[in-house]
This record gives sequence, structure tokens and C-alpha cells, in this order.
Amino acid sequence: MTCLQRPAATIFDLGHGRVLRRGGAPAREAAIMEHARSAGYPVPAVHEVREDALVLERIEGPTMMQDLGQRPWRLKAHARLLAELHRQLHAIPYEGAVLLHLDLHPLNVLLSPHGPVVIDWTNARAGEAALDVAMTWVIAVTSGGRPGSIFARAVCAEFDRAELERALPVAVALRLIDPNVSERERERARRMLR
Repeated sequence: MTCLQRPAATIFDLGHGRVLRRGGAPAREAAIMEHARSAGYPVPAVHEVREDALVLERIEGPTMMQDLGQRPWRLKAHARLLAELHRQLHAIPYEGAVLLHLDLHPLNVLLSPHGPVVIDWTNARAGEAALDVAMTWVIAVTSGGRPGSIFARAVCAEFDRAELERALPVAVALRLIDPNVSERERERARRMLR
């Protein structure tokens, strides 16, 4: 069994096309994933919900970030794909609003042979679509350095800039309270509001 450490989760390969993901609130996350999946959104299948973990379908393929590292010329295509994943997600009604991921960035998109699959639904909730895209913008700028800023610019170009700017203060506030964010990333987030 191999183990992959991520800031907010630990993932174990269980073999037979399954992974165990520890962390977050498994029952809540599984319910949201199943809601998205039932609407046709590309998420891993949930095989089992445990008290402290999820058993999920193992998705083969690199992350969008890994692919960008090997093929930087695909930046615009990947930015359009991420924007399309946002649009598809925000077409799903959820609790009187639309479904938001709030962590939808190139590390959370796996490029499987069958198409993209979105992972890590820990932060998902109902809300306004512009907040989700603004959160992607903030994450890319604060954690991705110059390449992240370039990618964020390409993604944001697919949306109404004024709407994103209105949502930016809330996205920055969410980033500032995230316990997995470094002080350096917090300072970059604060700078986005200046």
C-alpha cells in the first residue's frame, strides 16, 4: 500500500482501483460528491464512507498541474478546461444556490484517459458562482507564483471580471482563515486586495 501525503488529507492506494482518503468530513464530502456525480459532473465514485475516511475510485492520470509542468504550451487549453469545469459545476443547483468546489485548481483536476475528474471536495458548499472562480484566482496567485498568476489570468479571462472582483474580498478572507496556508501565501492574498 503506497501513501501520498497532502496538506489536508492522506491518501492510500488500496489496490483494485480504489484509494482510501483520510481527512475532512467524509460523510458530508461523500454526499456532495454523489450529488455532483448524479448531475453528470466528473468526480470519483464513492465506494465506502467510513467515520474518518472515504474509499474512492482510483483515477489514473496526471494532475492538470503535472501536465502543465511537462507541457507549458497547453496553458490556455487547460485554463479553458478549468473554466468549463467551473461552468458545468455551477449549473448544478444545491441548497437554493449552485454547487461550489472552492478548491478547484490544477492540482485537483486529474486528466484521466476518459476526461478530466475533479477531486478533493472538502471545501464544497452552496453559493454564488463568482466566488468559486475568485477562489481559484486567489489560490493560483498565492500558491502558484508567477506561473500561477499567468494561469489565473487565463482562467479569469473566461469570466466577467467585475463579478470576480466583487467576489474577491470573500475569497481572500476564506484563504486567510485556511489553516493549510502559509504566512507567505497569506501576505500574497492580502496584496490582492490592495
